[in-house]
Amino acid sequence: MTERSARSARSGFSQGAQDSVGAASTTAEQRALLADDKGSSIHSPAFTLRARILGEYGHHPLQDAGPLETLADRADMSDDEAVGILLNAIKEHDKDPNFSQATMRRIKELVRGPSALAPDPQWSNECKAQAAMIRYHSPYAEVRAVTDPVDDADVPVETLRAYLLGIILMGAVTSLNTTMDAMSNYLRLSTVFSTNNPGLSIGTTVMQLVLAPCGRFLAWVLPDWGITIRGKRISLNPGPWSVKEQTLATIMFSVVQGAASTYYVYLVQRLPQYYNQSWVSWGYEITLALSVQFLGFGFAGLLRRIAIYPTTMLWPSVLPTLALNGVLCQKGRTRGEQPVHGWHVSRREFFLVACTGMFLWWWIPNLVFRGLRAFNWITWIAPQNFELAVVTGFYGGMGFNPMATRADPSEIQQYASRVLAGLIIIALYWTNFAWSAYLPINAYEAFSNTGEHYNVSRIITDSHVDLDKYKTYGPAYFSASNVFSQGAWFAWYGMVVFSVLIKHWPLLRKCAAGQWATLCGRSTLYGEYDDAQTRYIRKFPEVPEWWFLLVLAISIAFGIAAVTAWPSATPWWTILAVLGISIVFVVPSQILSAVANTSVPTTVLFRTISGVWFAGRPEAAMITTVFGSAFNTGASQYVMDQKMALYAKLPPRAVFRAQLIAVLLQCFVFVGLLHWMLHKYDDGALCESGSSHYICFDTSLLYANSIMYGGLGVPNLFKLYPLLPWCFLLGAVVGIAYGVIYRCAPAIHRWAERRCPTKVYDRLHATCVSVSWMEWFDPAVSWSGALNWTGGNNLSYATNKVVLSFLFMYHIKRRYPAWWSKYNYILEAGFDAGAACAAIIITLVFDFAIHIDLAWWGNTVSQAGVDWQLWNGNASLLPIPDKGFFGLPPEQYPMNF
Repeated sequence: MTERSARSARSGFSQGAQDSVGAASTTAEQRALLADDKGSSIHSPAFTLRARILGEYGHHPLQDAGPLETLADRADMSDDEAVGILLNAIKEHDKDPNFSQATMRRIKELVRGPSALAPDPQWSNECKAQAAMIRYHSPYAEVRAVTDPVDDADVPVETLRAYLLGIILMGAVTSLNTTMDAMSNYLRLSTVFSTNNPGLSIGTTVMQLVLAPCGRFLAWVLPDWGITIRGKRISLNPGPWSVKEQTLATIMFSVVQGAASTYYVYLVQRLPQYYNQSWVSWGYEITLALSVQFLGFGFAGLLRRIAIYPTTMLWPSVLPTLALNGVLCQKGRTRGEQPVHGWHVSRREFFLVACTGMFLWWWIPNLVFRGLRAFNWITWIAPQNFELAVVTGFYGGMGFNPMATRADPSEIQQYASRVLAGLIIIALYWTNFAWSAYLPINAYEAFSNTGEHYNVSRIITDSHVDLDKYKTYGPAYFSASNVFSQGAWFAWYGMVVFSVLIKHWPLLRKCAAGQWATLCGRSTLYGEYDDAQTRYIRKFPEVPEWWFLLVLAISIAFGIAAVTAWPSATPWWTILAVLGISIVFVVPSQILSAVANTSVPTTVLFRTISGVWFAGRPEAAMITTVFGSAFNTGASQYVMDQKMALYAKLPPRAVFRAQLIAVLLQCFVFVGLLHWMLHKYDDGALCESGSSHYICFDTSLLYANSIMYGGLGVPNLFKLYPLLPWCFLLGAVVGIAYGVIYRCAPAIHRWAERRCPTKVYDRLHATCVSVSWMEWFDPAVSWSGALNWTGGNNLSYATNKVVLSFLFMYHIKRRYPAWWSKYNYILEAGFDAGAACAAIIITLVFDFAIHIDLAWWGNTVSQAGVDWQLWNGNASLLPIPDKGFFGLPPEQYPMNF
């Protein structure tokens, strides 16, 4: 190592800063210009500080860096002020898993002062640089990569053209996704989309690509006509299409992504092959939709102190959206945009390359060589080997495949739990736990005691369980992965509530005190936070709490009206009970989503609760499940979009109005579309036997679950699988134990350090007293990886995720921070856009229009063996016994109705 590189490493220079200082030679003209503009030379301390700041962002110090110039100027603070900012950062982020631990260690060294380090003339500049980025931008490199450190309040946001495009694209998203949701269910049996792929839909990324050129087109053709209201001019064309307008319109069509749950309820209630209820009218549908869609919205405002304004609530899922909006609204090459690590390509050019590359690649595994899509290459060696297919299969196996081709970011601890869960499921299967060896190992369906798919119609009369038919047909049985997943979900719910609430208790206590003070008029929401993002929006009026409470009250009223004014068989108190239970789970859910990008769906929870409340009443159980799951999903979407608005520095009231208008109109759009579809296909829209040729897979699944949990009842399920209810207690114990250890371990550590002899303390520290592992391990995050097994979901989906996560979020981020900051989220957005565009074209053109099917070995090999038979329920470890059935004898069937 050279003297310069050693000195740079000791003083904390990032690789990006070093590259920026020495990336290009400087001319005499540049030096003179810099001296004139900045009043300093390239050898002055001011220039060194500026070079360090700009280098962290991949900019050359001798070039105009745009908004970063302001940040570089703000770094010129006193040493005492810089150290004070760093001390506050240590207090707030010392145990923050998202904060760079290398940066935290360096900050702890810096606050000790230059005397504690080796003589270093750069100590002052490094302190100021770190403090400026934390104080005036963000403590997280991820956020700094997609946001600006300054804000221009004059940039147009809530414009007529933004609302126009937002509403049009919202309607398009709702219409297309409602229709294509049914299409994608048909595609589950088609050759283009495998059963393991998510349903075809138009996502946010695709609509962003449509939005940007539409916005620029309106900025080009619309006249600058307007009126002035209260001193503010409202114009049809206030100027160039801005990134803030782009983000506001993006929020309008992204916030409406969760309408499908209500859509499925209507179909299950209305269609003749399900409940066939003719009373389901337009009034009932719109009333129920308004309640379901606005419940989460009304509560989202009360979550702002917990999940939006705290700096530690990162919300990684919104960062690629912000990055893509920035690229799409970028005007040419960014000022001062210099090569990083030898890469000269701009962000926009990089996005186009990534998008085009993924678009072209997507055709190969999804049309030309489908064996690469479901890359169960190990089973190709011996397609009829049952044990090999069970362990390594992609379709119906466990997916222990070291070369799977799925590629999305994930977490190492989730992957470890997923591996552990897979091994447990294999052990359960080979020991015939709960008769699972008579069934496929990894299937989401319910089965009869003869190994066939459970036909709920054989036990139903007038939408209720017929006991005589039930005694003849028997109860439903589940695969090993399904039973394990049910228990894992139960354990996870208890784990999440207690571990998150105990771990984040100081934050919750502070938020509760602030909420009470605001309600009493003693404080404001803005006054409780002093981070850079909050300071930028203080110039905008905040949204009063009562606005959200009013929306919540109205949505509750609509919900009660929907279940009481029509014969839904659901008592009115269900809405209030669901709301109370949801509040308990929505708080830890939002914290976990914001910190660890791990969502907490409550569908399984409310499916179980409703099965206890309404055993033998499947329709009431179904409606209860929909309300419970939609509340948490809706609240999460609203909060996530509001966090994105905070990063983009949008006025909070503008965001509130945009979300409210979008969701309100969306309810009418998809209810109207649903009625059109039902009237167009008189034989049952989207049904397997209908003229539309749609399968309506998810609707059938919702109906089956309502029968399994509401009709048969959860008490009967627990009698068949008596270990399941104990999983709630097990998860709660683990969550409480972790939370207590997390809160008490530092004090125990300090006590042991003071009281124990050195040798004893060293041994304890190396075994059980050390708390460093708790900075990155969280059982609620880790165990979420064990949930993803049901329905053909297996380890193949996660193997390459952890590799890519390590590559981009650890190795590249640490070794090449300037490259990572410039390109990482652009790469993700480009891949998402390219894959989405290719998937839509392949599906609509080559599957529905011209029906191209390339029949050759590469497109059939993955479905040629036992792995595919396992997925279709045609293979099992043990044959059906000679008596003709397995499981309980008829006289022992659970009959708790």
